[in-house]
Amino acid sequence: MKKIVFFLLITCSWLYAGLQPALVDYEARLTKIAYQIPQIIKAAEFAANHVLKYPDTLINVPYESQKTFSEELINRAGGLSIIYPIDWRTNQLTDHDIVLLSVRSWETDSETIISQIKEYRQKKWKIIIFGSKKGMPKKLDCDYFVDNAAPGGSAIHGRINILVNITLGWMWCCEYVSAMSRKGKIPGILISISLPEADPHNKKIQTPEGRLWIGECPEKIPAGKLAKIYLERVRKLVSDLKSEKIQNQLDYASTIIAERMVQGKTVGISGVGHVIIDEVKKDLKAPWTPFQAVGRMGGRRNIFARYLKPGDTLVWIAYIGLNSKYHDYGSRIKQAGVELITSFAPDLDDPSVNETGIAHIEQCWKKGDAEVPLPCHPWKMAPVSGINSGLILRMLDDIVWAKIEKMKLQQTSSETIPVPEQSH
Repeated sequence: MKKIVFFLLITCSWLYAGLQPALVDYEARLTKIAYQIPQIIKAAEFAANHVLKYPDTLINVPYESQKTFSEELINRAGGLSIIYPIDWRTNQLTDHDIVLLSVRSWETDSETIISQIKEYRQKKWKIIIFGSKKGMPKKLDCDYFVDNAAPGGSAIHGRINILVNITLGWMWCCEYVSAMSRKGKIPGILISISLPEADPHNKKIQTPEGRLWIGECPEKIPAGKLAKIYLERVRKLVSDLKSEKIQNQLDYASTIIAERMVQGKTVGISGVGHVIIDEVKKDLKAPWTPFQAVGRMGGRRNIFARYLKPGDTLVWIAYIGLNSKYHDYGSRIKQAGVELITSFAPDLDDPSVNETGIAHIEQCWKKGDAEVPLPCHPWKMAPVSGINSGLILRMLDDIVWAKIEKMKLQQTSSETIPVPEQSH
């Protein structure tokens, strides 16, 4: 028994000493999805030409059935204004729209996807799917399929599939803009709300008609160029997350969290950002208390106090600084009297909003958010911040769970060591 416990302790320590499985899995996919760039180009060129031919075409996403993917691509810094949820503009739908579908896993989504395809075909829409070829139902009826390189169709891959689908989604958006540029055009691209020029620019292309705006672009962007730039930026993000600095921050924060959990204390997790809103409630290993704060700050009741009591711990994965442009989350967190662990990108222009908790995990991107250069206004598109926050969530969950298991094994081993009999 002692030998078994010792082996498990060593094994657990070895696993912990390496990188988090989520980061390893995600990085391994990046090499594989690079081979999808030709397919992304084909799907994007089709969509761009289709929209130019039929200017009232909408690019739709179903919201509730794929909330994380849809949230990340709508109203987003560096994102396309034309992408919007189906149910939010029903009076504009046409019989030549395009719909983007994201498959978290075939085990969980196959029935929904097949049902949606049938519905959208009846509407005569064009269908582009981001998902796994492995495990895919036979004879799936879509116009374009982009493979996320999952090892299979089971639900266990869902937590990484969604981040890879988002990566592919942004690569597709980049190539959509690139294809437009080769026709001398550029679609509406949103600017981060953290920048002063955002309000006047965004308001014009966030109206029902404005979302369909197409302007002039003087330079033709070669096919594949922007997708490759985005993929390289994501590789840099992974490299940053593997750095000693970020790994040390994860190690410190995860030790606190694991200790609280082993002690039976409540650790809440929530955040600000398109990816994090729903992901905190899905596919978690450790015993978190997840909840959504964004969109639920109205009313007299403190959303944080609803889930946590004074002395509990909150992990807050935010955007730029502790708060957002629209809400002072920090004051509500203080009112709740909780112990705080933070993760966000700093606002270098206003250090007062960069208040951290007892532990902090930095995010590896800068204010302005959009990353891929463009030859005309707004000059940049496609963020990595959503992927960053999603990976922080998964990495932290991995390492907290591993530490909890290690602590439990240590407790078990101490209980199994026999107490020597006293001599008389």
